[in-house]
Amino acid sequence: MELSTSTNIAAFCPNGEKNPMAYSIELCAQAGYRVLDLNFCEAMNPRSRMRDDDWKSYVDEIGELGARLGVRYTQSHLPYYDIFGTADPDRIRTMEELIRRSIVASGMLGVRWTVTHPGTVYEAGQDMEISLRRNLEYYAPHVETAAKAGIGIALENDFEYKTRPYQRIFCSSVGELCDLCDAFHSEHVGVCYDFGHANLTGGFHRQNLNRIGHRLKAVHVQDNHGMSDEHLMPFFGNTDWAEAMAGLADIGYCGELTYEIQEFGRYVPNDLKRHVVDLSVVIGKHLIALYEKAQEEKEH
Repeated sequence: MELSTSTNIAAFCPNGEKNPMAYSIELCAQAGYRVLDLNFCEAMNPRSRMRDDDWKSYVDEIGELGARLGVRYTQSHLPYYDIFGTADPDRIRTMEELIRRSIVASGMLGVRWTVTHPGTVYEAGQDMEISLRRNLEYYAPHVETAAKAGIGIALENDFEYKTRPYQRIFCSSVGELCDLCDAFHSEHVGVCYDFGHANLTGGFHRQNLNRIGHRLKAVHVQDNHGMSDEHLMPFFGNTDWAEAMAGLADIGYCGELTYEIQEFGRYVPNDLKRHVVDLSVVIGKHLIALYEKAQEEKEH
């Protein structure tokens, strides 16, 4: 198992500005990362070069930077919006094009799996069958684009907010997520398990991961205190990481262990961000040691 991180690990400046993706890639490479997750959510920034007509040149630059630094890109994250609740046609048109570009860019850069969120049809209330059907319809063309790009789409488990209006969220249950994944009947659709989201639905990581099984193609490693989606570094929340790693070992997961911990260092000044990244490597090695210990116990 290799340690990876989303490039959002150093994306934010204390003043609210955003660092370019290249900044995070270089910082991570200096800390020893050799595998990275490209956070194309940066395309949601109005100043992102993914919005320019020459966006493919930008993608080529990212590829050249990775090659120069000895870094591989194996995972990415698509831009996202409320796919069933947005009515503005201009916003829909813009976001759909950014999603398409991010899928194509992921294929250009050698990514295997790009992660995104299932949507919820809120007006359907508790009827999750409607959300399942609408997700199948919505994602079908994106899955086709991904297949042509030579990559897969990993759908992520969600969670339900602990504040009003207390709405049901589709795929906050891993059972719903597995049903959605299976309904595509495609090798280009899998599951991304977000440990932080699962912690907000009670944890049960080992149980959840055994339910997901062979569908698991990617993970988001992040922590919280069980009340909000804090995106903290492991051991700064209350997740049971020994149980979490045992769950991965149970199902023989051999993909990357990928951080999504952008909030942990959000307000750390840029000249100190390297310490955040360095600490993530130290903790990541400990998580991998927990995974390997669980593997050994399983074998015996």
